Amino acid sequence: MAGRALRFHGRAATLAGMDPEVSAEAAAALDRFEAVHGRAVPASVREWFALAQGADVLREFSNDDAVYGADRLGREEVYYWPEDNGDWPDDVEEQEERPIDPVGALGLLPFLVENQGVWVMAVRLDGSEDPPVVISFDDVTPSAAWRPCADRFSDLVHARIWDAPVHRHGTQLATHEGTEPPALLDVLRRDFTPGPPTVDGIQRYSRDGDRQRVLIEQWRGRWHTTTWAADEASAAALAAALGTDTGAAEQ
Repeated sequence: MAGRALRFHGRAATLAGMDPEVSAEAAAALDRFEAVHGRAVPASVREWFALAQGADVLREFSNDDAVYGADRLGREEVYYWPEDNGDWPDDVEEQEERPIDPVGALGLLPFLVENQGVWVMAVRLDGSEDPPVVISFDDVTPSAAWRPCADRFSDLVHARIWDAPVHRHGTQLATHEGTEPPALLDVLRRDFTPGPPTVDGIQRYSRDGDRQRVLIEQWRGRWHTTTWAADEASAAALAAALGTDTGAAEQ
């Protein structure tokens, strides 16, 4: 992989097959952000969004989600006021569009919107070089509830790239009710390497240079396990390790 070494996103860039070339236009846009808002772009956020392929790769390894380019980061958002919370003023008959500066008002930097607008991801501008990522299902409004998603922006980027082929081409194993599947986790914790961490309850394990991956998540009271392998040989090895019948898929 040509280009400079990356401090925060080397593993993610390698996994995505990126050339970490910096875009002069993107870097200039991030400089303008700092001039307008009077605060620095966190180092890991700058490193990623200054890449010529940064926003495009994050978009590619998603479900057609909208990823802001460097020139869009830090712009005003629009929300409907008063918010639909059952506490409208008596003299207001309908919602009005109002602008909000999430950087100044909330200390947040939105960067990704789910493809149907169901949720928004943002970086929490806490002064750290590799800041946490939070998610809101209430759009960007003054009273939105933001839940932790990842402790570090670099982990979130890495996880999105790591997850994409598993979600798109993986094989679903049997689901489990109640507690985590203990026998499976014993194998994974003994013989596999933990994948990029997030704080949304998803567990990731891999081996053979990420050519064999296992993703475990809980929703609707059940644990769901999905496996993915880069080729038939990797699929056979993964199946043997887990005692299951898994299929190979192209990345």
